[in-house]
Amino acid sequence: MLLLAAPTVAHPGHKEEVYAHSALPLERKSLAHCSTKFNEPAFVKKTVQIHGRELARLRRARGIDVDASLQKESLHPRDYLSVSKINHKSNKTVTADMDLGSLFSDAGACILMPAVDQGPLYVKGEEIRKDITNDEAGIPLTLAIQVVDYKTCETVNDAYVDIWSSNSTGIYVGVQGYPGMGDPNDASILKGTTLRGVQPTDDHGIASFDSLFPGHYEGRATHIHAIVYLGAEKAENNTITGGRAAHVGQLYFDQNLITSANTVAPYSTNTMGVTANVDDFLFRQGANGDDPIVRYAFVNPAADPEGDGDFSAGLFAWIRFGIDQTADKPVSPAAFWTEDGGVMNPDGPIAHLPGGGNGGWPGWPSTKREADKERK
Repeated sequence: MLLLAAPTVAHPGHKEEVYAHSALPLERKSLAHCSTKFNEPAFVKKTVQIHGRELARLRRARGIDVDASLQKESLHPRDYLSVSKINHKSNKTVTADMDLGSLFSDAGACILMPAVDQGPLYVKGEEIRKDITNDEAGIPLTLAIQVVDYKTCETVNDAYVDIWSSNSTGIYVGVQGYPGMGDPNDASILKGTTLRGVQPTDDHGIASFDSLFPGHYEGRATHIHAIVYLGAEKAENNTITGGRAAHVGQLYFDQNLITSANTVAPYSTNTMGVTANVDDFLFRQGANGDDPIVRYAFVNPAADPEGDGDFSAGLFAWIRFGIDQTADKPVSPAAFWTEDGGVMNPDGPIAHLPGGGNGGWPGWPSTKREADKERK
């Protein structure tokens, strides 16, 4: 009553105009209704800019040197240099039958995962399957991807996640004619489906795969590709049909983990050059604003003398994709998987390479071509 009477006491005889804000409930204290706004990338970026300027002002006022590069870096929630220095190794205990949802309790903030180049080695029409190793040699890697709506941070259920990567020696199976990826005239590579497959997200928004740690190849950091399809349906031949690509992205690994993995056979037999994360333009693009490096744990945490863990039992890795559910990304497959095996796309990205994708690019270093011949 006193609160209601206060305006009259303060201004006797004056009729206060009633504003809309006076109708808001006095007990509202939560900002949950603002979650959409607070998670918009532009809002996050602006907040970081303001905090960065304030931090620089305080440092100057206290006589602390303010590095110009640090001020520049403060314009982003994260940048690729800071992301590359984070240790993504987790002390979580992982088991084959664990609740995958528990992995994401520390999986990072819900920020839009930057969409990056699809790459020229995508095969459309791969089967829905969890184990995509095809019994190839390599470090076992179970990968869990959680898909969330970056505006609401709600999980996205019943989506389909399509992943693909190179094998332990840096070769993409399933595509013919890409420079450095085997004999460009050998069509048998089109029969393979190794490290390619599709999985639906569950009621936690999680899709998981039994895969292998990818091998390195020249020009790119070690990575795995992923497309998130919305509105697709399972077809009778165990593939997906329809829908749209709401997200096209790539995920990466800690540099020290890559270095350690490359000492293990058959990765150690790969003579192609290693490109560091920070030297990969697509990693820099994906890590300026978010963190595209997976968190991981060794399945067998027994440490070796270097403390890297036991690779023989494999790795468990997880990452969260914040996606824009309204997006519809263009997808241009290099090949299609059919009942008769793989068929190259005559209008795909490899077909458009100089030389038609048959033999590689003109000017491809002769030393590289000779090295490829030696490996064969």
